[in-house]
Parts: sequence; structure tokens; C-alpha cells
Amino acid sequence: MTHLSSMITSPPDRENLVFEIWAGANQLAEVSREPGRSAEIEIYPPVVGGSWNFELEEFMSLLNQAVKNLNHG
Repeated sequence: MTHLSSMITSPPDRENLVFEIWAGANQLAEVSREPGRSAEIEIYPPVVGGSWNFELEEFMSLLNQAVKNLNHG
């Protein structure tokens, strides 16, 4: 099972910071909160095909952390 990690970044195509979720060395998702919009998640397909496999509790914890960080950032 893949361990998840996260980081906050400031990509040039976004006005605000984003919260990236990584599965190993591959980006799984990006959570953003652009001006005038609620928090949104963009989920990326696995690089090699197939499907993602990770613990649901770990993913939910990172999503909660993303919303908390982006609402106060």
C-alpha cells in the first residue's frame, strides 16, 4: 500500500497556495481555494495506469488538513 504525503506549494498558474497530495513519487491530487470559490480537488490518474491504492483514513486526514490550511492561509 502506498504511503501518502503532502506539501503546500505556490504554482504560477494559481492565485493562491495549493495543497498537493503525493502517493510515493507521484502526485495524486491538488486541493485549491481560488478567490470566490470553495475548496476544490483535482485528482490525477496514476502515471503507469491501473489504480491508486492507499488507506482511506490517511487520505481523509490529508483532505481535512488541506481545507484547514487553505482556509487559514
